[in-house]
Amino acid sequence: MYAKILIPAFLLFLAQTAFGQNLSEAKRLSEAGQYADAEKIYDAVLTSNPDNPDAFVGAGFNYSWWKQYEKARQKFESALSLDPVNADALVGQGYNAAWAGNYEAAKKYFKKLAQLQPGSAEAQKGLGYVNLWSGRGQAAERCFEELILAHPKEIEYYIALAQANLLESEAKKARVALKSGLQIDPANPVATELLEKTYALAAPLEFDVWGGYSDLGGDGKIGLRTVQLTARVAKPLRMYLKYDNSLTLDLASLVRNNQEAQAFSGGGVVTWNSRFITRLEYGARLLPADVTQQIFSGEQVVIISDKLSVKGGGFFGSSDQIPNEWLAYGSLRVPLSPWYAVEPYYFLSKVDGAPGNETRFMLNNQFRSHGGYELNLGLLYGKAGVGTEVTNKNIYGGYVTGILPFSQSVWGLASLRYEKAPFQELFAAALGVKLRLEK
Repeated sequence: MYAKILIPAFLLFLAQTAFGQNLSEAKRLSEAGQYADAEKIYDAVLTSNPDNPDAFVGAGFNYSWWKQYEKARQKFESALSLDPVNADALVGQGYNAAWAGNYEAAKKYFKKLAQLQPGSAEAQKGLGYVNLWSGRGQAAERCFEELILAHPKEIEYYIALAQANLLESEAKKARVALKSGLQIDPANPVATELLEKTYALAAPLEFDVWGGYSDLGGDGKIGLRTVQLTARVAKPLRMYLKYDNSLTLDLASLVRNNQEAQAFSGGGVVTWNSRFITRLEYGARLLPADVTQQIFSGEQVVIISDKLSVKGGGFFGSSDQIPNEWLAYGSLRVPLSPWYAVEPYYFLSKVDGAPGNETRFMLNNQFRSHGGYELNLGLLYGKAGVGTEVTNKNIYGGYVTGILPFSQSVWGLASLRYEKAPFQELFAAALGVKLRLEK
């Protein structure tokens, strides 16, 4: 009699143990990114035990991490049909909806969890991340500030709060949050990397002034190069006004004749989202002999991943008094380490009436330190758009630029440039200062 009771109970225990081991292995595979292998185990468990909510939840997370959001939603729904108050299933539905871009649905799941479990940190965290990912920085700030008060030793909340601060262009607040988090875990790589990035972010209001010296074919000149005022006028939009006198210092004919060639322009930079950034600019050049040239320029940046971004842009100068000119360029930026990135450029330009196009290849090497100091080293090589009578069309040279953040409010700027072309040799040195007003 006892055997009839004990044997089935023992077999049930073994089966449950096997299911538990299988689910643990499936979870391990899923967290390691081996989603197809995890899927096989979850399918086998659910075939043998179709009323196991833990298996449905695990399968749901596996599909969600796999970016198969509809399959994930169905698995979480199955878990909730077996257990309507299953907290893990509600959390899974919330994050799955958010990762699929359905932020309103995500909020409903986390709010339902908060009703079932008042004071739930998971519900508050989920709402915080949904607000953060949907661009509602202030709402995200409130969520993570409350979580930090309740859980002051959890560095994840400090990192998320800093991300929300940055969404609102509050770099100072972000640094305070990250430094507080790093007191808990000084070696945290995510907090450390994000803190480094805050030092290179544009401030809500910036004022740049450059002065320089140029020597072109033995003719030297010192003068004001650039003045620019940049301001954040809306959440995704920064606009600027610029005075540019660099032509006077860099063009041989203007240097020799001591003539001014000034440009006045205005533009804007729109950050559409975390992956698309657009710049447009319009202005006028005032050239010698009362010649005026309209100038148009633009640039598009596409951030494909943390390891690759693509840039393309161009310039067009139009006038009824001198030949029109245009330039187009493209580049790839590849970060090879947290402190080093390489960016090759290709330029193609033409002046109407010139014998040919001018081409240039440039390789920029960017080095950035923990404190925000930045050094760019570049080499260039190209072919001038001159006629067949010129046998040596080579253009070559190099440059060095530096950013020196003396403080968060004052940055030093410096550059050196050398270029050798068929008819001229240029050396230019410039120093500048950037004044920054942060929030």
